[in-house]
Amino acid sequence: MKSPLEGKKILLTRPKDQNPEWADRLELIGAIPVIFPLIEISAPEGSTEMEEVLAQMYQYDWVVFTSINAARYSLEITNRILLMSHKVYIAAIGSKTAAYLEGHGLEVDFMPLIFTSANLSEEIDDIRNKKILLPRTNIADDDLANELRQKGATIKEITVYNTHIVNDKHDSLQQVADEGLDVITFASPSAIEAFCDMKIDKKKAKIACIGPVTAGKALQLGLKVDIVAEKYTTEGLTEAMIDYFENIEFLTQ
Repeated sequence: MKSPLEGKKILLTRPKDQNPEWADRLELIGAIPVIFPLIEISAPEGSTEMEEVLAQMYQYDWVVFTSINAARYSLEITNRILLMSHKVYIAAIGSKTAAYLEGHGLEVDFMPLIFTSANLSEEIDDIRNKKILLPRTNIADDDLANELRQKGATIKEITVYNTHIVNDKHDSLQQVADEGLDVITFASPSAIEAFCDMKIDKKKAKIACIGPVTAGKALQLGLKVDIVAEKYTTEGLTEAMIDYFENIEFLTQ
């Protein structure tokens, strides 16, 4: 049976190393993925913060990983947890984050049903007087840390990776848009910011967002959002795009 995405050109804006697997899955159902990363991820340079945190790991009751990038760039932390004699509880936002941590030998004790920071802070219990380590990106907001503090926890934030917005490739991206795109996908508010900074004319391309936080940023910056995933993963976003174009086909029959 023909996929509704067959022949559709879909722009993938995630960091470079996070696109190939998704692109392969899209190609299998006949879509044409176009890879154009709008954010770059890198490890911090010249920081002593990690050494200080590792020396004090015995003090922490919880470590909260808000994304797979936070988990990937926390290898020293996860390795230290595996060597510790006392229990450190692990919270993860998202099934991919949890799977990555479990694949590296950690037991995930808590994952919110909906994969957002707001849901994590709302659903997590019994953290009063607990000390929580929060590995983050350099551009993370303070919302999650503040919400956990309001529940009585002591929070230590550590920057484990830097997010750089790619907003200096206007001409290249505009050419891609001019050549024709059916969907532009966004998996983070940072990618939305990069796109809007460049003031790209998206032509008739539909805007697809991985979840409500990213969609909210798009709306805030003036983009019309056509597709929002109900499951906040690339698989969920693919399903949402399929549903969207299936409905279009049904309505035009």
